[in-house]
Amino acid sequence: MKEWHAERRKNRKTAVPPAQLKREQQRAKQPAARQPGVFYDRNSYRVAVLHAITKGNKTLPPDQQIPKWSPYQLRHAQATDLEKREGLDVAQAVLRHTTANTTKRYAHGQLAIAEDVAKKRVNPFADDPQG
Repeated sequence: MKEWHAERRKNRKTAVPPAQLKREQQRAKQPAARQPGVFYDRNSYRVAVLHAITKGNKTLPPDQQIPKWSPYQLRHAQATDLEKREGLDVAQAVLRHTTANTTKRYAHGQLAIAEDVAKKRVNPFADDPQG
């Protein structure tokens, strides 16, 4: 970007305004707190995905629009799959959580177990114990 800006400055057809020169001098003394990064971070990636969905939905008919989506949904899906296949400890290690409670919030494998138990429950007040 510095090369690109230098080339534009060199090919400029009008004089640089004094206010711009002063502003550049002030920025050189105290650079901005946030500099552009080399790679996407987790927030900019999420924002880029949401921006792409919003932009794409402008051209799609209402019945074909893409629902709002977040990259974190991939993390949650992976956590659930890991917990079901390998167990809570493996999911915790892969997700790099310090406590299992955090992993339990991400992974919903226990939910499937709870659903199975609920489907098999027996009504203790029924005359017939099987149903």
